[in-house]
Amino acid sequence: MRLDLKKNLALIRKEFPILERCVYLISNSLGAVPEKALENLQKFYQMWAEEGVSAWQKEWWDLSRKVGNQVAYFLGAREDEVTMTPNATHCHWVALSTKFLTKDERRKKIIMTDHDFPSMIYAVSKISDFKGWKLEIVRSNGKPAIDVEDILKRIDEKTLFVATSHVYFKSAYIQNIKQISARARDVGALTLIDGYHAPGIIPVDVKQLDVDFYIGGCLKWLCGGPGNAFLYVRPELSENLQPQLTGWLAHREPFLFAQEMEYASRGQKFMSGTPPVPCLYTARAGLDVLKKIGIPGIRDKSLSLTELIIKKAKERRYRLFTPEENNLRGGSVSISLPHAFPVKQALEKRDVKVDFRKGQDKEPDVIRVGPHFYTKNEEIDILFREIDAIYTSGEFKKFPEEIKHVT
Repeated sequence: MRLDLKKNLALIRKEFPILERCVYLISNSLGAVPEKALENLQKFYQMWAEEGVSAWQKEWWDLSRKVGNQVAYFLGAREDEVTMTPNATHCHWVALSTKFLTKDERRKKIIMTDHDFPSMIYAVSKISDFKGWKLEIVRSNGKPAIDVEDILKRIDEKTLFVATSHVYFKSAYIQNIKQISARARDVGALTLIDGYHAPGIIPVDVKQLDVDFYIGGCLKWLCGGPGNAFLYVRPELSENLQPQLTGWLAHREPFLFAQEMEYASRGQKFMSGTPPVPCLYTARAGLDVLKKIGIPGIRDKSLSLTELIIKKAKERRYRLFTPEENNLRGGSVSISLPHAFPVKQALEKRDVKVDFRKGQDKEPDVIRVGPHFYTKNEEIDILFREIDAIYTSGEFKKFPEEIKHVT
């Protein structure tokens, strides 16, 4: 049954318990948990309690593959092309390890941007140090976007990977991945795309983008909770790859317990050790809801909500750190406010959930506002009304400027 976001919004909101208790505008960080996730976790417990070790054979063993196939729908991928992993950093390690044994001494350049998520930069930089690869980071100079031409001109015959983001985590800028992939393909380089801020909020088609590796997770817009990252590998490439960071589940016959590795095919080849089964149960609930709504409807509503946020921010002369153009903007809006971190804390006390990100180099400090398909327009009104009240009352002064822990 297809759910209509205008006709069925009240019904949809009932499936997400936290919406009854607060204004939840932080789905870019952690999607709201669907009520069905608890039912699914109870099913996991019941199976463990009643079946014991037989639960593996009855359902658990094949669950990673099944959830991966559910995720594939949101990527435009085919059956058994998506591998579930515990986190996105793990995905990066696995993808990069496919070139640990490369014999091409010309290709040692890795291209990234300073807008890519730090965990991704840490992983790539440390592996680059270990392998003797040269990491080049394209600088944004404090701007929310990087001109794609600044990236394209660096991709040449010495490039091994272009490892960058589909949607920037801090500014929600949508990169032209198709253009980056085309340039990389022309010179024989690979693309390793971090799509964590894309599936579930914007249309994604890995076939049209023509990427080699695409990484994401169910934590945010897919409302699936932590422990549910995923890796897509282009099938034509996958056939010839042998990831060096691997484990027994990637073996063609894992229960032979053989000493020598014989890789499985397709998505299973990129698995490692025993999967976090409870996390896979929670992921299914969010994926089910989003599929019933459909990405086109979610994207339309997201654009409408973020347009409203931008309008209200501009009325108050706040600086935006997110593109105003619809085709360049993901699902969240970053706003530079005076005393942004204390304001974020004051909003939390008023049961309005947004998050804060510290500016680096020339960037401003921002709060990120991430509405989703379950958000009401009135909740955007509440957000700005509360911000106004926090400034008028001076309430922000009660909270520390020093950053210790941020969500």
